[in-house]
Amino acid sequence: ENNITKEGWNVFSSILCDSSSINATHGSNHTLQSLGSYRQVPQDIKMLLELNSDQDKSCVAAKKILLTNRHLDMRPLFDRELDLLPRVVAWLERFADSRPGLKLSSIFDFVRAMPMEVVDGIAGEKKGKELRCNGL
Repeated sequence: ENNITKEGWNVFSSILCDSSSINATHGSNHTLQSLGSYRQVPQDIKMLLELNSDQDKSCVAAKKILLTNRHLDMRPLFDRELDLLPRVVAWLERFADSRPGLKLSSIFDFVRAMPMEVVDGIAGEKKGKELRCNGL
C-alpha cells in the first residue's frame, strides 16, 4: 500500500528538482533513482528518477534546468559582459538542441543588455580584418 501523501510526493519532487531557481535546480538531487517498491509513484517523480539514471550528472542537471525553465534569465551573467556568451551558446548547443527559441532568446538577452559592446566588437573585428588585408 502507498502511504505517501500528496504533500510527501511534492517534497520528493522538490528534492529531485527544485525549480525555485536555476541554481536550486542545478543543486537538486541527481543521483536518487528509485524509491523502493512503491507502485503508485506519480508520473513526474518517475520521470525525474529516470533522468537521474543517466551517468552524466551535468547532463541530468542541464535537462532538469531546461525542463523547469521556459526562459533562462541571463541577467546574473551580465556582469561578466560578453565573456560568458560563447560558453552560454556552447551550453545551449549541447543541451537545448530541441529548443531553438530558447537559444535565440538567451542570445538576444545578451545583445539587448549590451548593445554597444556587441556593435563595438563587430566593428572592431571588421576593422581588424581590413587592416590585416591591407597589410598583406
